[in-house]
Amino acid sequence: MARVLITTLGRNWEIVPEILGWTNPDLVDLYANHPNQAELQSLRVEYGIEPIQSLWIITTDDPQIANALEKLQDWRVKVGADHVRFHVVQVSGIQDLSSLAECRRMREAIHQVVFRAYNEAEPEGSLVLSLTGGRKTMSSDMQAAAAFFGCRALIHVVGRDHKLGQFKSLDIQDFCRPLPSDLADAITPVVVGRHAPSPLMDYPESQPRPLGQCIHERLQVELPPVASWLYCKLPVDHTPLLDTLEEWLEAASNLAANHASRIIQNETSANFLALYSLPPRTIERLKQTALGTSHDPQRKKWELDLLRRLPKAELHCHLGGILTVEEMIEVAETLRDKIEQHQDALQPWLDRWKSRLDTEDPVRLGSAMDWKELRRPVKNVPEPIPAAAFILLFQSCPHVLEEMIYGPYCKPENFVGVGFEAYERLGDLQGSTLLQGEETLRAACRILGRKARNHRVLHLEVRCSPQNYTRGGLSARRVLEIIADQLAAHGPESTVLLLIGSRHRKLSELRESVALAEQVLGEKGTASRMLVGFDLAGNEKAQEAMEVREVFLPLMERCLHATIHAGEIADATSIWQAVYELNAERIGHGLTLQEHPHLLERFRDRRIAVEMCPSSNCQIVGFRDAHLPGSAPLSVYPLADYLKKGLRVTVNTDNPGISRTDFSNEYHRAGRLTPTGLSLWDVLLLIRNGFKAAFTEAPTRHHLLRKAETVILQVLEEGF
Repeated sequence: MARVLITTLGRNWEIVPEILGWTNPDLVDLYANHPNQAELQSLRVEYGIEPIQSLWIITTDDPQIANALEKLQDWRVKVGADHVRFHVVQVSGIQDLSSLAECRRMREAIHQVVFRAYNEAEPEGSLVLSLTGGRKTMSSDMQAAAAFFGCRALIHVVGRDHKLGQFKSLDIQDFCRPLPSDLADAITPVVVGRHAPSPLMDYPESQPRPLGQCIHERLQVELPPVASWLYCKLPVDHTPLLDTLEEWLEAASNLAANHASRIIQNETSANFLALYSLPPRTIERLKQTALGTSHDPQRKKWELDLLRRLPKAELHCHLGGILTVEEMIEVAETLRDKIEQHQDALQPWLDRWKSRLDTEDPVRLGSAMDWKELRRPVKNVPEPIPAAAFILLFQSCPHVLEEMIYGPYCKPENFVGVGFEAYERLGDLQGSTLLQGEETLRAACRILGRKARNHRVLHLEVRCSPQNYTRGGLSARRVLEIIADQLAAHGPESTVLLLIGSRHRKLSELRESVALAEQVLGEKGTASRMLVGFDLAGNEKAQEAMEVREVFLPLMERCLHATIHAGEIADATSIWQAVYELNAERIGHGLTLQEHPHLLERFRDRRIAVEMCPSSNCQIVGFRDAHLPGSAPLSVYPLADYLKKGLRVTVNTDNPGISRTDFSNEYHRAGRLTPTGLSLWDVLLLIRNGFKAAFTEAPTRHHLLRKAETVILQVLEEGF
C-alpha cells in the first residue's frame, strides 16, 4: 500500500512542484507565504491527504516533453525528493491529440495507469488524481477514471492571470523554496471533489475478464522497494480496458438485482430491502463490523454513538421501571409544593431519616429497607408525597440513593443472575410507590418520551398496570388517560399502550384489568386509540397461562394484540401455553424456547416475535458477558442462535431505569452477550424485526419501515 498521486504532464514541468508543494510540505513548503496558508492546510486534513510516496506522470510522445522531463528530474535532485518514486509513462505514437483514435488511445493509457496505481494504493493507502497538466481531454479522462476506480481527492491548481506572466519567469531554484510573498498567491491548489470506487468494482460476476489482464505488461512490472526515477514507454495499439469497462456499464442494470437476490437466498431472514442495493464491499463491512466485543473505551463510545443514531422500535418497556435515580429525583421535584404544604407533619420523619443517613452505611441501610414503608409513613399525608420528600433528600447526592437501592449491584459484575424477586425489588421505590399521583405520572411519561426521542425511537410500546397507581386517589381509568395524554404529547410519533395483567394477582383482579380494557376500548379518546394490546406479566410460576385463558377471552374476541411474558424463568411449557392458550403474537423474553425445537420451528414459520431484553435477562437469569470475566462459566445468551435459525428476534429495554440501560445500550449489551459480537448487519436486522413485529396498523408499520430505512441509509452515508 502507498500514498499515490497521478498527474498528466504537458510542456510545463512546473505543475509537479506546484502539486507536490502542497501535498508534501515536508519536501518543499511552496505555499508557506500564501495568504490562505491555514485554509490550504485544513484542506489537506479534511481530505486526509498525507505526503505522497509514489508519483505517476502520464505524458504524450511530443519531442518537446523531453525538455520538461529533464528540468523536472533536475528539480527532483535539487529539492531532495529521493523518498518519492517518480514513474513517468510516455504513451508511444501520440504527439498531439488531434484525432478521435488518438484521444481514445490516451484515454486507455490513463485508465490503465490509474488502475495500476489504484492497486498500488489499496487497501490502506490513498490515491490522489491531479487535473492540472496536459490537454483538457486528458483531464476529462482522469475524471472518468476517478469515477470508476475512486480517489481520495481530485485536485487542480488555479492561477491569477495578472501574476502568471511574472510567475512563468521563475527557474528551477525558485521551486525549491517557498514562493516569494509577491507571488505567493499567484497559484492556489484546490480540491474539486472525491470519488468512491464504482459499485461495479465490487461485482465479480460483472467482469467479463479480470481487469488485471487488460493492463499492459510494462505497467505490471514490480516496483522497486526504494524510491527512484522510473521511465516507461507505453505502446497503446488497442483499448482492452476501456472495452471491458464499457461492457460492464452495459450489463450494470441487472447486476445489483442479481447480487441482492443471491444474498437474500442465503439468509434465514431478510434485512431492510434497501441494504441489498448497497455496494458489495459496504454490505461486507456491515457483516464484518462487530459490536460489543472491544474493551477499548474509545471503540465502545463510537459503537454507542452509532447505535444512538440508528432508528429503533421499542416493544417491551414497563412504565414502572423506566427511571434512573436522577430521574426519580426529577419526578419527585414536581411535588415540591405539596411537600411544603405538609412540611410540619413530614419534618420529624425526614429528620430521623437524615440522622440515619448521616450515621449508617447506605448499602446496609438499603438492604434492610422495605421501600413500601415509604408509602404512608406519616399520618394524614397522602401518597406519594412522603416518598417524593424522601427522594428529595438525595437531591445533592443521588449516588447515595443509588447505593441504597442497588447495594452490591452497583458493580456490573455483581448484577448478574440475581433472580426475579431481587430484580423486581429494585423497582419498588420508583414504580408503584412514586407514581401514585397525576404530577408524577405525567413527569415520568415526559421523561420516557424524552429518552425515546434522544435515542431515535420511532415506535414505542409502553406497558402498564393502571390499578397499581390508584392509591393516591386516581381511578384506574383516569391513570390510563393521563399516561395516554402525556405519551401522545411527548412520545415518538408512533406510541401505543399495552395493558398488563399480573400473574401473581387474584383472578378477580385480572378480570378488573380486562374490564378496564373493555371500558376504554368502548369509548372515544386518546386512551382508546392508543390501547392496542394486553400482556400477562409477573412471576411465571405464580400462575400458568392456561389458568387465565377464560379471563382474557373477551380481549381475544376483540382481536386485541397479545404479548405474553414466558420462558424468562420457566421452561418452554410456559411459552407453549402462551402461544396455544392465549394466542400470543409475541413472547416476552423466550429464553427457554431453545428447549423445544418443534415449538421453535412454529415460531419461525408463524413469525411469532421474541422480545428479548439483554440487560434484564442477564441480570435476572445470568448469561456470559464478554465485558464481565466472572460470567465466563455461565451459558451463552440465545439471541444469536435464534437469529441464525430465522426467528423474528427483537431487542428491548424491559425496565431501562432498573437495569441502568437505555434504548441504544441494549443493542450493545446484546453484542456483549454474543461470543463473537453482533455484526452491524445483524443489528439492522434486529431493528427491522422490531418494526415488523410492532402492534400497529399495516399502513403505519409500512411508513415506519420506510422512514427507518431512510434514516439508516443516511447514517451509513455519513460513515460507519
